[in-house]
Amino acid sequence: MKKYKYIGIMMMAATMLTATSCSDFNDYNKEIADLTPAGNQTLWQNIQQNQQLSNFASILKKAGYDEKLNTTHYYTVWAPLDGTYDANAILQLSNKSLLSQFVENHIADYSYNASGQIDKRVLMLNDKSYQFVGSQNNYTFDGVKIEQPNLGSNNGVMHIMSGMAAYHPSLYEYLMTEELSGKEGVDSLRKFLKKYEITYLDEEHSVLGPIVNGMQTYVDSVMITENTQWAMLNTRMESEDSSYTFLMPTNEAWKAQYDKVKKNFKYAPKTIAQQFSGSTPTTTTPLSIDAAYWQDSLTNRALTSVLAYSNNDVYNRWLNGTPSALGSDTLRTTLYTKLSNPQEILDKTVKTVKFSNGTGRVVNDYGMYSWETYAPERVINATRADNRALISNGTGSRVDVIDVNKEKVELEDGATTLSYYHVEPTGGNEYIKPEMTFYLRNVQSTTYDIYCVFVPENVDLLKKDAVTTPNRVIFTLNYCDASGALKNQLFLNTDQAQIDAFKARFPTVKDNASQTNANHQTIRAFSNDTSKVDTLYIGEFTFPVCYLGLGDEYCPNIKISTPYSVFTAALRQAYTRDLRIASIILKPKELVEFEEQNKK
Repeated sequence: MKKYKYIGIMMMAATMLTATSCSDFNDYNKEIADLTPAGNQTLWQNIQQNQQLSNFASILKKAGYDEKLNTTHYYTVWAPLDGTYDANAILQLSNKSLLSQFVENHIADYSYNASGQIDKRVLMLNDKSYQFVGSQNNYTFDGVKIEQPNLGSNNGVMHIMSGMAAYHPSLYEYLMTEELSGKEGVDSLRKFLKKYEITYLDEEHSVLGPIVNGMQTYVDSVMITENTQWAMLNTRMESEDSSYTFLMPTNEAWKAQYDKVKKNFKYAPKTIAQQFSGSTPTTTTPLSIDAAYWQDSLTNRALTSVLAYSNNDVYNRWLNGTPSALGSDTLRTTLYTKLSNPQEILDKTVKTVKFSNGTGRVVNDYGMYSWETYAPERVINATRADNRALISNGTGSRVDVIDVNKEKVELEDGATTLSYYHVEPTGGNEYIKPEMTFYLRNVQSTTYDIYCVFVPENVDLLKKDAVTTPNRVIFTLNYCDASGALKNQLFLNTDQAQIDAFKARFPTVKDNASQTNANHQTIRAFSNDTSKVDTLYIGEFTFPVCYLGLGDEYCPNIKISTPYSVFTAALRQAYTRDLRIASIILKPKELVEFEEQNKK
């Protein structure tokens, strides 16, 4: 005989037995006092002889439980009266469903008497649990009124109810059962999750049989079924003592989101990148991957990673009507991703499904913001050594900005932290010009607005009297194209007012309008605003390939340099050679457009 158990069920049962005090089971195998001959008969005999339970008896007999309830094993049975439920529909179920969804949903091990004040959660034979509550002959089970409590038998006790206990599958059971999830049109989700289901023999709890042809056999084999996706989602969907809200996209919603997300995960079959040995850029060995497989895997991961929400998470308690100190303006996934538009997401619900361990919401659209989920903003912190690819003609150090009270300076938008990397020219040569190159790891095949955050020296209140001059720089992006070749993209200033101002100050610099010309680059170089911490817009760029997950070696880089061959005295008077960089920011285009639309 094989016993199929979802992983966690055996552990849960053991935990409940251990955690429950002995007094909870002090009536185990204790007969209920009964003045009628029924007390000397088995549960099955009493059910069979009760004319108001003829349908219940027929169902038990079909499931093979007439024999079980005729043994000395002690049970508690909650029996629904004829006419209070659709017995014909129950009889149409498959034997497996009949057993788990009805018969074992009304029978529990041990004795559960209705006496005095009770409020118990009862674990049934199918591992579901229901509330058994009430007092003074006014008792309910799963909210259904008990008409006749405590009908004793020599192998248990029976309570007759005015209806059946409603069976609710767990999230796992629902999603893995085609006849349940299929009718809601969420097959795409089920088929994806089903691929990660594995079943194996639990040797520790299986009963050994004889050795046959050198192979161990088992008289009773216990099989464990688990799904690796649940671990990836940081959930225990199979556990009856957990509580989740799970979003279930329709097939149409799944496909629409898949087609949208996959554009961010276009990989090159062979990817190369620049690395730096000393001051010389080198080219990495081409990294060969199955581009289509990577794209599909990461797209599916993005689609599933935002579906699960623990109802016990303080951010999500309001989903079940429990007030939260954090309010109801945020949802947090089981992977701790915070979503700022919960009502918009929940408004996509077309149907709710009650589970034994939570609630399912069938949604016709994902509704999340891409930048909060699969396409986040990338902030390359300049103070992190692993982000700095190369420093040329200078030495650098980290600077933490403080005020006169040694506290972190308060910046724009309520930010209260600021540190930057300061590079100053070395060698005593007054003409030398420092340059910096940063790695841009894990960018995706999408469009970003690129920014560089410059920090003036006098932002630190201890240096508030320092004379500050702006930088004069250009930016060069090195990346891999779809064919696997390295390419460069030069970014120049397009602000005509700034270009005209430079021409007025340096009229001898003549522009021949060629991007490769030094004068053209000089005239169209960027200058930062020294009156503030300046998040300087560099330009827009669409990366042709995705680098996410390829490792630290395989990523684009961006170089900050000056267009001048040497820094003359006139240039040194107008501009600083020192670089004070806080970060490089790559902001997804969808986020940029959203912010533009929602400006106050």
